Amino acid sequence: MKKLLCFIFTFLLIFSIAGCSKQQTSETDMALEDMVSVIQQSQQELPELTQITPEDTDFTTWLSDYYLLQTGQVADGVICYADGVEASEIAVLAMTDQTDCKEAEEDLNEYIQNRAGVFEGYAPQQAAMAKAGIVVVNDRYIALLICPEPQTAKEAFLGCFGTHVEGNGTTVGETTAAAPSLEVEGPTEPTETEDVYDAEAVLQAYRSGDDSSLSERNRSILVAAKDVIASEISDGMSDYEKELAIHDFITGWSRFDYSVFGRSSADGFTDGSDTPYGVLIDQSAMCHGYSSTFQIFMDMLDIECMTVFGIPGSNGSEHSWNMVKLDGEWYCVDCAWDDPIGGSPCHTYFNVTSDYLRRGSIHRWDESSVPEATGTEYAYGSHEP
Repeated sequence: MKKLLCFIFTFLLIFSIAGCSKQQTSETDMALEDMVSVIQQSQQELPELTQITPEDTDFTTWLSDYYLLQTGQVADGVICYADGVEASEIAVLAMTDQTDCKEAEEDLNEYIQNRAGVFEGYAPQQAAMAKAGIVVVNDRYIALLICPEPQTAKEAFLGCFGTHVEGNGTTVGETTAAAPSLEVEGPTEPTETEDVYDAEAVLQAYRSGDDSSLSERNRSILVAAKDVIASEISDGMSDYEKELAIHDFITGWSRFDYSVFGRSSADGFTDGSDTPYGVLIDQSAMCHGYSSTFQIFMDMLDIECMTVFGIPGSNGSEHSWNMVKLDGEWYCVDCAWDDPIGGSPCHTYFNVTSDYLRRGSIHRWDESSVPEATGTEYAYGSHEP
């Protein structure tokens, strides 16, 4: 009997200890700024972060426009983010009510997926880090952790509330994001006073040899384009060779405009970044700049080409690329994605099929509006000039 009582007591003691070990206190005396500091200190390779709090005018913009949270749901918060081509971001929010955490958790996970999409194709390493980001909830506190070591950051966050045992505190990682809005966000419409890019006028001036009617900006685009054709294109070249030469010039000459990754109220695309002016003159452009430059060159060289404006992908914004027709078959070309940030120019998206583009998460388009690219004869590496 004594052995039985001893066994029961031991079992209850072990059960009690196990139960206590699962307790995660939601109380903390730490200020949110100190909690964020603890999280940052847990990281080995974290870039310099800009910090915003409710006292900053950008704070409500982050909550409503980026995180898609209702500002009334958030009692306090600290958001730290990296500028430029860096996905690192740490935010700790104190919700007004614990019941708001579930909805906020879902919204922040959707934000993580969208943020990863911003870098996909342009900065693969940053995209991978964003995809690995997590959201951690403890009572009415919630942390967004996009950083080199998210699990270590999670431990640091939960450590601010006392002893942490894995399994308490909700962690959500790579969840399926809600379907993004299909509202197209193309290049900003210029005002009437701006010297806007006029592709038709530039092409007409190239063919006629008369540039007297061009604006200063369009004339500079024409002059630069003529110089490129003179140096890169020679008699006897096939359409494929001309196309490849122009692709390689664009990806070798220009670099992706980092301002596309900016999110503060002062950020915006560099002027001309969405036109050939960005590529040819500034040597910096976003995807529309790459596709419009490739388009004007193909038009000048009499190679059938079109520009495809996709519908927003996982990053919530519109991407653009080109299609060319060679020997009666269509091919897809994405110069912007062949000029990756932090990497060397490549031919990963040169003369690929529509099906190849579908395998990613950004190339989404109205397939009824453009032909299907099925050509393989002129895929890079498979054709001998």
